[in-house]
Amino acid sequence: MRHWWGPARYTLASCKMDFRPGGAWRIVQRGSDGKEFAFKGEYREIVAPERIVITFEFEGAPGQVSVETLTLTERDGKTTYTTRSEFPSAEARDAMLQSGMESGARETMDRLAAYLKTL
Repeated sequence: MRHWWGPARYTLASCKMDFRPGGAWRIVQRGSDGKEFAFKGEYREIVAPERIVITFEFEGAPGQVSVETLTLTERDGKTTYTTRSEFPSAEARDAMLQSGMESGARETMDRLAAYLKTL
């Protein structure tokens, strides 16, 4: 994940994952100015190789927990990665969008695609 998670202007300072249903995860990003941003959650469901469901919380906005469903679909030797984010309210969704989540997620997926080409 250090090769692709998050916007390129940040490094992955810490990444801890207990990859099992009920297990916790936490990621800390660090900017060039030393400022850190942490995200955490738990794994709710893991169905290999097709689906992972997690909770997602930005520690800078505690209590605003979304549920993320990652789906992997293979067709003709290619895998499509789809993520669905569910928020507890429209206000929570809008706050997350205003935080830059959409552009950060887009850059993360671009970085993942570039990294996969190196493997």
